[in-house]
Amino acid sequence: MKLGAARTLSFIGSLLFASGVMAADAYSPMTPQVQQAETDEGWTFAFAPYFWAADLSGDVAQFGLPTVEVDSSFSDILDHLDFGAMAIGEARYDRYSIFGDVLYSKISGSAGTPRGIVASSVEVTSETFAGLLGVGYSIIDDDSARLDVVGGARV
Repeated sequence: MKLGAARTLSFIGSLLFASGVMAADAYSPMTPQVQQAETDEGWTFAFAPYFWAADLSGDVAQFGLPTVEVDSSFSDILDHLDFGAMAIGEARYDRYSIFGDVLYSKISGSAGTPRGIVASSVEVTSETFAGLLGVGYSIIDDDSARLDVVGGARV
C-alpha cells in the first residue's frame, strides 16, 4: 500500500506537535488556525481539526484466492467516505500539558462480482480509529522556545 503524502504530513505534524510548536506557528494553506484560550487560573487550551488526503494502491490476497490489484485515488476514496473526523487538542498549566489526537473514518462501497458464481455482489465497509493521549513537561520554556518531554499511549 502507498500512503506517501499522508504519511509525510502525519510525520511532520507529529514532529511539530511533539516539539511544542503549535499548528498556528507553522503556516500552510491547509492548516486551520488554532484557537488558543487562556483562563484566569493560568490554563491554556488549544484545539485544531485537520484533514488527511490519501490514495491507496497495492495488492490484496486472502484465503488462497488470487491476488487483486487495488488502485484508488483520493477522489475515489472520497466518493465512498461515509464519515470522517480528525482533531488534536492540548491543555497546558504552567510547564505541564495533556494532549490528545483522534482520527476516525468510515468508508463503504459495493460492486457486482465478475462471474457471479459465489455471489452476485459484494459490500465492503472499513472503519478506522486511532487515538493518542499523552502528558508532557516543558524542560525549556521561555519566550523564544519550548521543549517538552512527553509520554503517552496510542490506540
